[in-house]
Amino acid sequence: MRKLSVRDAWGLIEVIESEGEITLHFGNHTAQSGWHPAQPAKLAFGYYRALLMGLVLHPDPRRLNLYGLGGGALARYLLEYTDISVHAHDLRPSLAPIAQQYFGLDLEHPRLQLQFGDICASDELADVPAADIIWVDIFDEQGMVPIPTRSLAQMARQLGQIGVLCINVWRNDLRSLGDLTRALERFFDPDPLVLRVPERYNSVLCYRAEPWQPHDILQAHRRITHFSSPVQETLREAIGWLEALPRKQLG
Repeated sequence: MRKLSVRDAWGLIEVIESEGEITLHFGNHTAQSGWHPAQPAKLAFGYYRALLMGLVLHPDPRRLNLYGLGGGALARYLLEYTDISVHAHDLRPSLAPIAQQYFGLDLEHPRLQLQFGDICASDELADVPAADIIWVDIFDEQGMVPIPTRSLAQMARQLGQIGVLCINVWRNDLRSLGDLTRALERFFDPDPLVLRVPERYNSVLCYRAEPWQPHDILQAHRRITHFSSPVQETLREAIGWLEALPRKQLG
């Protein structure tokens, strides 16, 4: 059932409800956001759950910058089930009231900041605050949105030395993925941790300035208990999707 169909300056936005799930679409069948209102502690998409891995890869995450608000499902989850402050950035201001009405996002939450502008314009990111974790989930009706190197440089600046960047990618889009990873190597260690979402083309790549080591994975397992029960359950599933470290980091 179509609950909403509107156009803004960038095209069609639709909200659809089917079998208890509400999804956001940008003019095609690909769901950009989703949630089950009757099960608010459940993250609807596998890549949502994979992104949560960033929470245990940092020793003490307090602030998270989210690039790609979409329907606000990830922001809502963080505000409801963690103590983390969220700065969400998106191109389309029209998504804010949609996130509130259909995806349960509290726009007045004291730990939420919203900013709207083009991520491809680096000056838009200059005043985004520092963060412990960055999540990047930027897609449009064509697929992965190319992120300029200058914008990635701004993200690296926001994170500093121990911050973690987690980015959702389509691993079947080899050209875009290659361009992105080569650009990220300019600011982060070239070997990210990789979570391959089962039965989907999504992978989540986790970068930081320093190389990942085996003890980082051990610490991540131990930190799961630092979070609320819904987050713990999600993290225990997602950490099982983590691929092995590159061989050079095991010696």
